Amino acid sequence: DSLESSEIFIKYYGSESEEKAVDLLELNDGFLLLGSRTDVDNSDFYLVRTDTAGNRLWEGVINYDTVGTYDIPSKMYLDEVNSQLYVIGTSSFDRGDDALDRVLVDHMFIAKVDITSTGFTVTDTLLYRYYDSRTSTNLSYTPSYKSTTGSDLMVVGDDLLILGSVVAGSNDPSSSDNSILLMRMTKDFATTSWERVKGFTGDDYGVSLLEANGQYFYMGSITTTSGVGNGGVDVLLEEFNIDSGNENNVMEYGTGNNDEPKSIIFTNPGIAIVGTTGGGSAQYGFMINTSRNLGTASLKLLTYSVGGTDQTWNTEAADVAYTSTGGYFVVGNVNSFSDDAADPRENEVLLMPVNGFGEVVDADVQEYGSVQNDEGNAIIRRADGSMVVAATVHFGGSATMMSLLKTNRNGRFRKN
Repeated sequence: DSLESSEIFIKYYGSESEEKAVDLLELNDGFLLLGSRTDVDNSDFYLVRTDTAGNRLWEGVINYDTVGTYDIPSKMYLDEVNSQLYVIGTSSFDRGDDALDRVLVDHMFIAKVDITSTGFTVTDTLLYRYYDSRTSTNLSYTPSYKSTTGSDLMVVGDDLLILGSVVAGSNDPSSSDNSILLMRMTKDFATTSWERVKGFTGDDYGVSLLEANGQYFYMGSITTTSGVGNGGVDVLLEEFNIDSGNENNVMEYGTGNNDEPKSIIFTNPGIAIVGTTGGGSAQYGFMINTSRNLGTASLKLLTYSVGGTDQTWNTEAADVAYTSTGGYFVVGNVNSFSDDAADPRENEVLLMPVNGFGEVVDADVQEYGSVQNDEGNAIIRRADGSMVVAATVHFGGSATMMSLLKTNRNGRFRKN
């Protein structure tokens, strides 16, 4: 707590509508915050650029410009070599190839963006649905374009690696399970080198991409009927060849509960994954630490005690940052306050210091928020050791705003 207050800040961004924080990047002269802005009848990608003190320099929306479109962002990637920003997500709107009226269909949406200190310009966009020419006859559904969502992307040379999900049954309403979509495409969106669709017996989704010293991985959320999780949702981690798209190595991690992965980072030499397991009064954030050869690893619960008692708070984990000492800061939310009639707060933004063994350091856990539902969504660690958290703070009704919360070097928020 030795930093000057000017170096620790809490800032809010948004409108009288509803905004939700999604992703966060650090620039050499500030921060770039990606969110979702909900207006009267749709939703847009929402970009905010700030200086290093969190002061807003500019803001604006990106969307697929058609009536009734819902544009939901997922991730952004900064190509620092070419000073190019890519933003990926999903645009849902009425498809033109059905005989029905107002049937919303998901389309992967990618925007290529030039950013400056005074504003941004969208230079190119991709609107994409996976196409599969199946050999079997299936009434009017063959061949068909399939509903497709966008999850993550990264630049590799002159190409993009793209991760998403595709509805395996396409326009067939009797077959609507999701599969993981992985593809490589040129940065001008003109040529696809390869595409892979991987699915099991239930809903399976692509979540995040990761580069680790020349090795490439994707993380997915899979619904299993057997295996490590013995049913429910598990974590899929796969190393793949970026030239062919072929699988190099694969591993599943999970328990008998639903284990939803949210974020993955390279810790050099290993990999750390955070997410949320369980539900209801037994819902907790988790961490998985594994090696780059994808060995077996246990899922560790991220819990902390209530006032020195044996009771533990219910938690959710959304993102993780690695520290120079081999520990972590995990951001998410604590959602137990509504169970206590004596405390008017509901969900709070949660920042959990975690040691190298995956254990929460109870004494240093930080909570912050309003009297409504609040959540931490993304985190970055700065070179000086301080943390910046992108959060969604609820002020009542439909008024939620995006926020940047900067800590000092000890991981402490500035308190009201």
